[in-house]
Amino acid sequence: MRALRIPAAYSAVYFAVVVIYFTYAADVVSRGLPAAAVPALYAAIGVTGTVGVATGAVARRLGSPRVAALCLVTVAAAPALLGLAGDSPAATAASACVFGAGYMTGSAVLAVWTAELVPDRASAAFTGCLVVGAAASVAAPALAGAVIPGLGLGTLLVLTAAVSLLSGVVLMLHRTSRRGSAAETGR
Repeated sequence: MRALRIPAAYSAVYFAVVVIYFTYAADVVSRGLPAAAVPALYAAIGVTGTVGVATGAVARRLGSPRVAALCLVTVAAAPALLGLAGDSPAATAASACVFGAGYMTGSAVLAVWTAELVPDRASAAFTGCLVVGAAASVAAPALAGAVIPGLGLGTLLVLTAAVSLLSGVVLMLHRTSRRGSAAETGR
């Protein structure tokens, strides 16, 4: 479906970034922080992720594409913080908090967005985008694992953040340039 090209692209980037964060965050945190830091990281992600319950209301106000773009920008901060300052308890805590909010909202907005674009086949549209995300979730850690020996984990996390940030900016610009097209924007 042509209407799902942009949400599918979002899904690929979003899930790739999320799975890289989940795959490597514990490795970074366990290297220089106390053992309790890893469970605290995941607890912070869960607690801050509860903001995702407001996704529908925020999407109605701002538009689903804009919320998706903001989620990519928000999620980008998490691997950047770990890649640049993973040995800092403050940076680790900030990373987890930012990630939780962006992660849960980013998942929810995909469901809202696909339902807006294809209301008569919302579950099929959402599932199609999830399949794209699942493929990215398999490919991303394999690619990451292949390049870590040459780049280092910190650099990989920063590059992952850059991909997410740039994708969020492109999505925001795409949405702005096509403001009048309901088929592409969901508004």
